[in-house]
Amino acid sequence: MKGILANPLFIIALVVMVGQVLGNIEYKHIKLGGSATLFVGLFLSYSLKAFMSIDLVIDKTLFLMSLIGFIATVGLAASGNIINTLKKYGLKFMILSFFVTATGGLMTYIMISRLNTPYQVIGSYVGALTSSPGLASALELAGTNSPNVGLGYAIAYVPGVLVVILFAQIMGRAQNTVSKSHKPIEENEYGFNIGAFMLVILLGILLGSFKLKITDSASLSLGMTGGVLVSALILGSIKSIGKVSFQFNHKQLQIIRNISLNLFLSIVGLNYGYSAMVAVKTSGLALLFVGLLTGITSILVGMIVGKYLLKIETVYLVGGICGGMTSTPGLAAAIEKFNEEEVVTGYGATYPFALIFMILFTNLLFIGY
Repeated sequence: MKGILANPLFIIALVVMVGQVLGNIEYKHIKLGGSATLFVGLFLSYSLKAFMSIDLVIDKTLFLMSLIGFIATVGLAASGNIINTLKKYGLKFMILSFFVTATGGLMTYIMISRLNTPYQVIGSYVGALTSSPGLASALELAGTNSPNVGLGYAIAYVPGVLVVILFAQIMGRAQNTVSKSHKPIEENEYGFNIGAFMLVILLGILLGSFKLKITDSASLSLGMTGGVLVSALILGSIKSIGKVSFQFNHKQLQIIRNISLNLFLSIVGLNYGYSAMVAVKTSGLALLFVGLLTGITSILVGMIVGKYLLKIETVYLVGGICGGMTSTPGLAAAIEKFNEEEVVTGYGATYPFALIFMILFTNLLFIGY
């Protein structure tokens, strides 16, 4: 029995199956949906290690494949509206990403003065906003103190994910209560060209590999996630190159999206569950609180600025806040609750700006403390 439980593919399939069952349980019109897969993974990760001494190792390639599959499909599905949205909201999304990341940075700076663990607190900033590029920059800047940054990231990542998922759930329910209906996904006659789909991914990976030097110690890169998202949005918006069409059947994209999403969320839960819970036990609740506070304040300020100052429509605003926090699990929850691809457009338009500001504010935190 222990042998089969140590099999990563078996555990991933188990997490997805249980997550699907729990996600469909509804209480007072609220259900976890696909996010349940993440929580099941977190619980099972801790249980296997704590009670059966099974240290599950999920291959990074499988994680990246699932993540890229999800990002490519949502980008292609949302690409038809990206140009009009950027014309209407482009500058507003840049301002929104600034306020979301700056608020998190300010809260982190305040907490550094309250706690005597600066490297861990800075790690909690990139963890609460679930920013892998921010983490990479922080680890490089921390030098020999990088383990403390990693510890702060691991603790704050879980509340950061939970807060943005809960935010998407609440906003989705409120929007649906007002509209009483979802915008249906547009049907089309296109098929699914595997070669074109792979080309979107290949070009995205190449785009994500380019690095732009920001400071002596930090550089900016979209990474594979951002690169594939931008590639999907651009190629989908131009529709075709020669005889290669980048228009896909939405139902087929949705199937691939759901499979990739569930694999991605299960692996995130399995990878972070044990380390995050143990970190909370060993380091106390202070960093957990910092991560929670950072995530909540970033979202609240983003909502206030986006709704009342920038006057961004709710569906785009929710996607934009998820993009400002570079939160793929939050995006997934938003798509599921709104059932509209516009959230992806908001996410895609905000995400690149958020990457830039995250790296800059991370550098400023190291300089300022």
